[in-house]
Amino acid sequence: MKKMLLALMTGLVLSGCSSLPHDSTETSRFELLDIPLPEVSYQQGQLNREILLDLLSAEMAGHIGQYDEALSLYLRQANHTGDAAVAERATRIAQFMRDSEAVLTAAAVWAKADPHNSEPRELLAGILLHERRFDEALPWLETVLSDPESDAALLISSQAEAIDPQTATHYLALLDQIIAEQPQRTDLHLATGLLFLRMEETDAALQAFNRGLSIEPYQPQLVMQKAELLRQRNQITAALDLVNRAALRHPHHNQLHIQQAQLLMLSGNFQRAELMMKELLEQRPQDNQLHLYFALLLLDHERYDASRELLESLKRKTPYNTEIDFYLGHLAQQRGERDMALSYYRAVEQGNTFLQARARMLELFNDAGYRQRAENTINEAIAQQPGFRSGLIIMLAEWYKRHDLKPAALLRLSNELHKTPDDTRLLYTRALFYEPEAPQRTLADLRRALELEPNNPVFQNALGYTLTVHTQKYEEAHHLIALALAQQPNDPATLDSMGWVLFKLNRVEEALAFLQRAYALFPDTEVVAHLVRVLHRLNRQEEALEILEHYLQQTPDDRHLLDAAERIGAH
Repeated sequence: MKKMLLALMTGLVLSGCSSLPHDSTETSRFELLDIPLPEVSYQQGQLNREILLDLLSAEMAGHIGQYDEALSLYLRQANHTGDAAVAERATRIAQFMRDSEAVLTAAAVWAKADPHNSEPRELLAGILLHERRFDEALPWLETVLSDPESDAALLISSQAEAIDPQTATHYLALLDQIIAEQPQRTDLHLATGLLFLRMEETDAALQAFNRGLSIEPYQPQLVMQKAELLRQRNQITAALDLVNRAALRHPHHNQLHIQQAQLLMLSGNFQRAELMMKELLEQRPQDNQLHLYFALLLLDHERYDASRELLESLKRKTPYNTEIDFYLGHLAQQRGERDMALSYYRAVEQGNTFLQARARMLELFNDAGYRQRAENTINEAIAQQPGFRSGLIIMLAEWYKRHDLKPAALLRLSNELHKTPDDTRLLYTRALFYEPEAPQRTLADLRRALELEPNNPVFQNALGYTLTVHTQKYEEAHHLIALALAQQPNDPATLDSMGWVLFKLNRVEEALAFLQRAYALFPDTEVVAHLVRVLHRLNRQEEALEILEHYLQQTPDDRHLLDAAERIGAH
């Protein structure tokens, strides 16, 4: 069809040029006849008037920059005709427009029309993997992965951490099939190992990396993954030996050298690590990210002088980079140099570390006697960055609360809400601060926040849990918590809320399952107290007492644990 269309368009242009009027002054009369055209039919490989009109219109639209129109017309004809050339053209336009959904639609038609062409399948697999639509990507990967020139295995490796364990098993099965046919491909062994890591099967992951290294002993990605597993097993010497040998063969591989430096620090060989860092930075004087990374690595290992030297050097090179001021402040804080730390943090007037710097300043005001300085710090910060106002107010409220100034916190929050009554972050924070003394005010603020953001799972869960604790509206509470859990099924706070409301509804067996999941994810004292109550209700007293006593030894004055102990009659 593509050749037919090209020939037809050429013919139209030539015939148009040859029939242009010259000197003739003759005029002709034309009679318009209203004759209905025959119905359009689509036959494989043949043009019809709709195809011709759409494709010509699409090309003209593209030439004058109307790409949306061009894409729409090409997509329509790709779907109508199933023609590979038309679908490819639609794909190219969609790629140019960075419209991933249109690329997927057009490339799917292209792949079907041209089953021996791997390009559309690679596009489909790549986009779906990038968008973490792993189940949809799997069928396209089945053919693409077999091509040794394909990057599909590397794409799987890059997304392995995001693939859920159940889907990962399907990917592993597919990789196993291809490895059986092409056992020498190290990219497949790398992807296999990373998927096993996602499933927390570290022994299987190590075996996969070893298989890859038996083929290519110094392949950097395989080396780094194996070395990291060895580090986690505290086999630092073996990991360092592996990385050292690989680094000799890949002298320009930054990540290998970074891992080498990490392992040298962990092995206690600080002088050699610092010397290696210095040599690498001399070779890469413009690599500011590497420079900063080494400074922070030294800081993490309390090599303060060497870290400060690197940070100050980097500050001289990039004087407007306030992130460096933040880290210099952190270093000074670690060394107990309070005034110097405050000076560095105050110098952070913008950027990603602006809020962190103010939080650190409040940390250094570690007594209620610093109240005026804390308030001045936040007021100055609001003047500098008014867009962060709510976050800064919440930060100050938390400082008040830590220093037993809760009335001041509630007053400041209420004053702000008088100015911005629909600020849900402030409403939510004030609701929490009203607890436990004023539960009705807590409920009022949470209901208002949820009214403003009805699908917010944090607000749904908070209101549901508060209703469970302070009222007997358990059905309403259960409904709200269920809505929250549908959006964040692995959130420990929401799982705990669901367990507790089910307990209140006397659905104790169901409650236990949710509380055990919450406890496994985040065993804080409130979750522990709820779990103890449920186990006791199920006549599993020994288990309940064992857990309770264990946590009371750690935090003997915790109010949640003490309440649970009283309610189950433990002494």
